[in-house]
Amino acid sequence: MEQKEIRLNAGKRKSLTNDYRRHCESLSTELKDQYNQAREEATSAIASAFETATTVVQRRFPLEDVDTLQQLQRKHNTINAVGDDSCFYFKVTDAPKVLDQYNDEVEKSKHFSFELDGSINGSYGSRYGGGSSNNGKNFAYAMYREEMKAVGLNPDCNIEHDIKKEGTTHRHDNNPYLSTCRNENNSFLNGQTGGSNMYEDWNNSYVLQIIGTGGCRSRAIPCSDLEFQKFEMMIQAKQNVVTKHTKWIESIVAKVSRFEQGIKTMTKFSQVEKFASHSKVNWKIDDEILADKIGMDVVVSIDDLADALDNIDKPKQTRDEKLHARMLYEQSKVSSVN
Repeated sequence: MEQKEIRLNAGKRKSLTNDYRRHCESLSTELKDQYNQAREEATSAIASAFETATTVVQRRFPLEDVDTLQQLQRKHNTINAVGDDSCFYFKVTDAPKVLDQYNDEVEKSKHFSFELDGSINGSYGSRYGGGSSNNGKNFAYAMYREEMKAVGLNPDCNIEHDIKKEGTTHRHDNNPYLSTCRNENNSFLNGQTGGSNMYEDWNNSYVLQIIGTGGCRSRAIPCSDLEFQKFEMMIQAKQNVVTKHTKWIESIVAKVSRFEQGIKTMTKFSQVEKFASHSKVNWKIDDEILADKIGMDVVVSIDDLADALDNIDKPKQTRDEKLHARMLYEQSKVSSVN
C-alpha cells in the first residue's frame, strides 16, 4: 500500500484552525502571564476592600442595632428594615468635592459592587456607574474562564464581538451567536446547567447586613477618603482583569486570523504538518485530527490496481488453488530471507 498526499478541504481547515487556537491558548506568553497575575491581584484587592467595607458598614450600622431590628422583624412580619447586600454606595465626608463628567462640583461618592457581575465602571456622583451593561459580565467570564472553556462555552465572546465590530459603521449587538453565547454563559454561572451557582457562591462571600430599603440600599454610607481609595483600588484591579484578558485574547485572535489566511494557501496536509513542526511554532496537532488524516490516506498501489484489472475476466481460483498459491508465497518469503 502507498500513502497519498491528503488534500485540505473546508472541513479540515476549520478543524485545524480550531486546534491551532487551542495550541495558542495553551502557550505560556507574557500577555497570558499578565492576565493570570491580574486575577490574583484582583482577588487580593477585593478581599482587602471587603475588610474595609465591613468596618465602614458596621460603623454606620452597629451590629447591636441590626440585631435589635432583626428581633423586631421576626416578631412583626410587616417590618423589613434589615437586609443582606453585596453592593454599597459610599460617600467621602472628610475631603473636598470633586468635578464630575460635566465639570460640576460634587461630593466624592460612588457605587461599589462586590458581586461577581457587578459594575466595574462609574464616575463620581454616579450611583450605578456608566459603561456597557456587560462590563461586570466580562469580569465574571475572565475569572471563571477555564471552568467555562472546560464545558464548551465561549467566555471570550464579548471580546471577539468587539474585534469584529471595529471599523464598522453599524451595530452588531443583535448578533444571534453573541446572544446565544451570553445566554449559555449566564446559565452556566447561575448553576442552571447542573453545576454550582457561581454567582451565588461568590456573592455569599461578600455579604453585609444593611439597615434600610431599596436596591443596593440607596442611602449613601459615609466613609473616609483613605477608605474610599481602598474601594477605588478594588475597582481598578477588577478593570485590570478585564483589560488583561482582552489584550491576551486579542493577540490569540490575531494569530488565528493570520493562520486562517495562511492555511487557505495550503493544499496538502503535509504543508500544515511542516508548519506545525517549525521551531517557532511547535504545535502538536490533535490526535483525533491526525487519526482522521491517517484513516483517509491509504490507496491502492499501481501494481495492485493492475492485478485487479487483469483478474476481472479470469475465472476465480478454487480453494485448492488459493491454498497452493499461498504456500508458494510463503516459500518465496523464506527463500528471500535465506
